[in-house]
Amino acid sequence: MKPNDPTAIQIEQLVRHVGDARRAQQEQCRSLISHLAPRLQALGTRERALDRETARRFNAFKYLREDELGLSLIIADLLNPTGEHCQGTSFLQAMLDTLPETSGRFGALRTTVTNPITVMTERRIPTGGRIDITVDIPLGTKSFCLAFENKPYAHDLSGQLRTYLEYLRHEYETQFLLVYLPPVDREPDEVSISETDRESWRTHFRIMPYVGGERSLEDWFAACRRCCAAEPLRWFLKSAELFCEERFGGSTMKTDAEARFVRDYLSTNPSHLRAALAVHDAWSLVRAEVCERFLKHLRQIVDDRLRKAVPDIDADFYVRCRYEGNRRYSNCLWIARDSWTRYDDLPPNVDGRSTIRLESGGPGPNAWCWGVQSPKSASEMTGEEKARREQLGVTLRNHGLLLSGTSDWWPQWESLQRYPDWNPLVPELYDECEARGGPITNYYADKLLDIAACAVPAINEVEGSKSNSKQ
Repeated sequence: MKPNDPTAIQIEQLVRHVGDARRAQQEQCRSLISHLAPRLQALGTRERALDRETARRFNAFKYLREDELGLSLIIADLLNPTGEHCQGTSFLQAMLDTLPETSGRFGALRTTVTNPITVMTERRIPTGGRIDITVDIPLGTKSFCLAFENKPYAHDLSGQLRTYLEYLRHEYETQFLLVYLPPVDREPDEVSISETDRESWRTHFRIMPYVGGERSLEDWFAACRRCCAAEPLRWFLKSAELFCEERFGGSTMKTDAEARFVRDYLSTNPSHLRAALAVHDAWSLVRAEVCERFLKHLRQIVDDRLRKAVPDIDADFYVRCRYEGNRRYSNCLWIARDSWTRYDDLPPNVDGRSTIRLESGGPGPNAWCWGVQSPKSASEMTGEEKARREQLGVTLRNHGLLLSGTSDWWPQWESLQRYPDWNPLVPELYDECEARGGPITNYYADKLLDIAACAVPAINEVEGSKSNSKQ
């Protein structure tokens, strides 16, 4: 094009206009943040003073067992009409009304000495396994069974839900409903029950996440609170709602005062709305960058301290990490060594060895758990590998590792009681990366190294090079 060509001039003007618009948008973002930051800081000071008087952030669930069994016991006790909550069948009725398959089916529930409603936890079935919660409700001359498989953290086991459904059909014919409790609204893993099987069981199977979806456990806690006559218990149920939202819902606000303040500010300053949208859209990227950086920071801390924590450690030990954002089980840190047995029939890009592992069970960096993980599920192992896995479980306990759970993938594991969700911790994670340490770093590193101190000699004994040479 010639210098004075009208088309060239129009393109140049358009490019200049786009650049001006981008700079204006960037300036609006800077202006919004510069206006909000000092005001939110001042609000935080006032909020902390108010917290001293009201303890609004206090949540009893932080002091309770938050693992799968602990949560199952709480749910089961609330469902039990004879429980110490003394609310009779109110909470069970609220659950039945929440579930479409049972809503309006039972009328006013009654429980008597001769015809009781029976609640059980960890109910063993003849084919192996345990159903987390069952509620037997009298229905004419028979019983209706409301069963729950509680999965806030753990992996689904091979064939688990299909086995439970078949058992319930054998025991109750058509009078049962199995409720699956994942952390968020998601389908169970195909390994537990296939999509085709789920369709065939659809009138007897219901997904009820802790948060999200059409009907959630959080919704049930809220319904229980509304029908509860005891003020202390209403306070507890509100804590249960907040626990669901903060643990599994990714809430970043410890109270909603900050959200209300920002909403009111934007309502009276609508010129900042586009900037607010840009900040919102950027947050997920910023969060991912900080969380990935923190995981790498933690890997370095663990690597530096490993040789002090485990005496006579060999040179082939390594500490690695992987961060892949919102995929389940995709964010992890692990400790292993080259001389540990590599399991067969695994892709070359898979580590293939037992590992001391930290892993996020939810989508994104949340629902963290730690322990010793096998490189493949027990249901997929050869007979020799299963025997070795069983021996490892015994040896881990003999060396003093006593975590709370075991599963298809984990000889031992447990969910974190503190800092289980990184979404609301992003500012603190950033600060600890900059300072190269802090309370969150210490919590993770200390526990991982405690696990390693017990697990390393156990895995050496069962899957190390010397044990392999004896086989």
